[in-house]
Amino acid sequence: MTTATPELLAQIDERKALMEAAREGMRLKIKYSSRSLGGHTTQYRKLCRLAGIPVIVKRVVDTPPAPRGKPCRYKACKGRDHKLHGEKCPVAAARGKTGGKAGEGESKQRLGDTNGNFKSVRPCGCPMRQHKVTCSLARPMASSKVRMVQKEAVVREVLNMRPVEWRDKALSVAVVSDYLRGVRGVCASCNENIAATTAAKVHPSDIMQNPARVICRPCDGA
Repeated sequence: MTTATPELLAQIDERKALMEAAREGMRLKIKYSSRSLGGHTTQYRKLCRLAGIPVIVKRVVDTPPAPRGKPCRYKACKGRDHKLHGEKCPVAAARGKTGGKAGEGESKQRLGDTNGNFKSVRPCGCPMRQHKVTCSLARPMASSKVRMVQKEAVVREVLNMRPVEWRDKALSVAVVSDYLRGVRGVCASCNENIAATTAAKVHPSDIMQNPARVICRPCDGA
């Protein structure tokens, strides 16, 4: 350890002044001021050790800011900041607990007649809004396709439509329409008398006949 000579003390004071100037540069956002502060601090501590002067390092402990929220929006809390005090809002915590007839239980529970929206069941055991799929009283699917099939079945039954044996070998009217101009056609299924050009299919042997055996469009799609 070196004796604290006046020259050494003067160097210590010089380094301390440079440290203060570097700190001021950091405060003013001057470039490289932090690097200068590090170098001056290292030299200052080295000179202090040589002179036998104890080096006191000041450490600034960053205190995290207290969590701060917004004033509570409920009138009963009178604008209290619950987050700042580390607590939950008692009004908000009590919400959603009034489900059921007696005001007990969670609002999302569905426990039969303990729910305020509960409605009785049907005599068959199904809910009031709809029968179960497995219930014998459940209606079949009432889509447009089902209704169309049911309608066609009724039409077929009312018109007494007959099967056509030569349906597989019939020709499309669109192919031979030039030969059927002015020709009448009799539907072999429903016995309807129509213009042959408006039919769907015609018998291959009746292309040059009048009237011709045809299949009308409704019977062709049935």
